[in-house]
Amino acid sequence: MADTGAPKMKLYWFPQYRSVRNIWLIKEMGVEKDFEFIRYKPNDENEPDAVAAYRRDVHPHGTIPALVIPGEGTILESGAINMYLADRYGKLVPDPKDRKDYYDFIMYGNATLDELIEFFYELWFEKAPFSEEKVKKMRDKFDACMDYLAKRLENRAFLCGDKFTAADTVLGYDLFSAMLFNDGELLKNHPKIREGYYARLEKRPAFQAAITMA
Repeated sequence: MADTGAPKMKLYWFPQYRSVRNIWLIKEMGVEKDFEFIRYKPNDENEPDAVAAYRRDVHPHGTIPALVIPGEGTILESGAINMYLADRYGKLVPDPKDRKDYYDFIMYGNATLDELIEFFYELWFEKAPFSEEKVKKMRDKFDACMDYLAKRLENRAFLCGDKFTAADTVLGYDLFSAMLFNDGELLKNHPKIREGYYARLEKRPAFQAAITMA
């Protein structure tokens, strides 16, 4: 049940960053009125005072997302934010039999896939001078992840069976990021993911609203 009359939670976000996960979840649950969305560009060199204040008062690393909960404190990890909010509202949580997969896929997205997405961002957008050996190793790891995901999604519409959950908003963000890089090059050899699972996710109105929020 949505909070009534309580101070709003504050979500610090920026377009295309991991905060997309949180906005997507919030929009899927239809609880936007309970939040203040604060657009914040991480470590903006043009706003040193704002950066210092944000590091001091909100996020010690200066990154996003961050969810400030009145009277409770702050959550920094995007996956943890979504687990917390899904439990708080009792929405987009799995059936008991799928709870194991729910936790596993959220951690898989937040840890394993986020590491890979960050690597390819640095490679292609920041032109980091990684060796060919390192690039091949990370590409092979990403392909192995997609093969594993395709196998786990056999006979399933979503990560926890036919029920869309918060886990899909976490791992789905990694696929969204992969599609942004080099015209979706990372997913070109994974049609079951690109044309199946991801295609289902991107058709969701809340997903489209989240990725176009500016």
